[in-house]
Formats: sequence, structure tokens, C-alpha cells
Amino acid sequence: MNRLRHRAERGAVTAEYAIMIVGACAIGGVLVALLRSPAMQNALKSIINYGLKLAGVEGVHL
Repeated sequence: MNRLRHRAERGAVTAEYAIMIVGACAIGGVLVALLRSPAMQNALKSIINYGLKLAGVEGVHL
């Protein structure tokens, strides 16, 4: 009985991995779309420049 149940659930694990991979790709696509927008690029540049200023590097502007 236990062996039959284990055999029937073998494909469920593969399906769960497939769903996780599709979800991860979707999140990655959303992040790429966000990071390509000029507003997000300016925000990231501001954050990097602020960090450089805190570190004492004044002459670099991205």
C-alpha cells in the first residue's frame, strides 16, 4: 500500500518544481521590466551615488 502511494506521488514533485520555475521566471521578467524603466534606473543611480558619498568617494557620478 505504501509503495503504491509513493509511486503515484512521484509526478507531483516534478509538477511542483515546474510551477516554481515558471513563477521564478515571471518574477524575473517583472524585475527586468521595472529595471529598464528610466525612473527605476534614476532611483538606483541615486542610491549608488548616496552609498559612494557615504563611503567618501565624491568625484564619481553615475
